[in-house]
Amino acid sequence: MCGRFALNQISDSILELLGFGLPESFKERFNIAPSENSWVALQEKDRKPVLQELYWGLIPFWAKEKSIGMSAINARAESVAEKPMFREAYQRRRCLVPASGFYEWRKNGKGKIPYYFSPTNEEEPLVFAGLWENWNNGNETLRSFTIITTAANDFMKPIHDRMPLILKPEFWQKWLAPATALSEIEKILERPVDNGFLQNWEVDSYVNDISHEGFFCAKPVNLF
Repeated sequence: MCGRFALNQISDSILELLGFGLPESFKERFNIAPSENSWVALQEKDRKPVLQELYWGLIPFWAKEKSIGMSAINARAESVAEKPMFREAYQRRRCLVPASGFYEWRKNGKGKIPYYFSPTNEEEPLVFAGLWENWNNGNETLRSFTIITTAANDFMKPIHDRMPLILKPEFWQKWLAPATALSEIEKILERPVDNGFLQNWEVDSYVNDISHEGFFCAKPVNLF
């Protein structure tokens, strides 16, 4: 799964795709958790892609309660096309979720050790495949998103059996465009990132607390 990530910079390649610069309201984040907002690139019908801050935890348009989003922070690539929670968003409302890195925890006896994952080549953009949704219950209107996960590649397996579905730049426009044939989208879902794309290191349990923020969350544990 993907339950925590960092976004301390939005890559120039994402901004070029969207056609504008970094939003003035952008702030570095090192410990983004479910139910918090993060920046997402999305495209509505024939409009140009835009960058918006969305709530993490997808809330289907038909949901009666906002709290359902906490059970939908991730969507499995293997079943996203069929599950009622995600099916319509998968067909019409796909998005790109930019990140600088993400965290995963390795089981160690009765505890868990946190690790931070980021691109081996620091110049490479890290972008997750996501879905977004509009929700309105009459009193509140909210846009939300979920991150799609896939089976872990060989690099990830020693830490966890799932990982975010990472999209290379050549797939961004197809993934965003509502008109892309679902047969093309299915092919993208079947493309896990190469084993050499990511690097990782152990970080301090400081990151476990969602109220903690800043560079120390992602700092290698041996540098504390």
